[in-house]
Amino acid sequence: MPVATKARPAKVAQRPTRKPAVAEVTPPRVIRDPEFAKRLSQACDGYTHVPPLHSGRLTWVQRELLSRFKEDVSVETVRKWFAGEAKPRPDKLAKLAQLLEVDVAWLSLGINPDLEPRERKARNAMADGAVNLVAGLIQMDGGYPAFPEEGDKAAQKNHVDLHAIIRGAKYDIHVSLGELDGRNIRFVVPTTYESVLVLGVVKRGFKIEIFEITPEVIAASGERRGGSIEVILDEVEARLRKIESFKSRF
Repeated sequence: MPVATKARPAKVAQRPTRKPAVAEVTPPRVIRDPEFAKRLSQACDGYTHVPPLHSGRLTWVQRELLSRFKEDVSVETVRKWFAGEAKPRPDKLAKLAQLLEVDVAWLSLGINPDLEPRERKARNAMADGAVNLVAGLIQMDGGYPAFPEEGDKAAQKNHVDLHAIIRGAKYDIHVSLGELDGRNIRFVVPTTYESVLVLGVVKRGFKIEIFEITPEVIAASGERRGGSIEVILDEVEARLRKIESFKSRF
């Protein structure tokens, strides 16, 4: 008799195992020079020909560099400049500064070419003192001064040193410390001068003089230097704008 054999189980085809999908991770953007990005935006904000942010600014810079200087860069490269992810090479940076009519040393490093580092530090301390002085005089004349809150972006953008209520009217004030130059007085004011009340302070020994520097004067006699505007007034013109007290509105 034939011997019965056990039936072998049929082989089941095994599906190939799939490796788990690996999610693609976008590497984080590295902000290499945020201060340069701030100065670049400030230079653009102060140059009337540049479109506003998010309204064609990047393409304008790319197009103007190409048409005026034959410098061919991509819009993505320009975006990286504005984001602080990259900084132009010296040759491109010089052309960018020329395009925006700012000083190349200021745009690159934030350096005022007229002052040595020690002089800049001393001048900054004097400028802070001038702001405190104006605040004290406003308060002594019955006004209500207040300093901008830390992180106030609007105040930072418009270079507001001081808020004040004078005779019921509110003012955003920028204080500029004047430098005597022979018979002239030199003031450096922000490019956002139309958004603030610009007061110039001059110190002669213990004598202090304060002047109102109007937008009309700045527009007529101001000259762009770096991310600011230089205004030079002669002594006679300055005295016509002298402020004797803060007891009345401007």
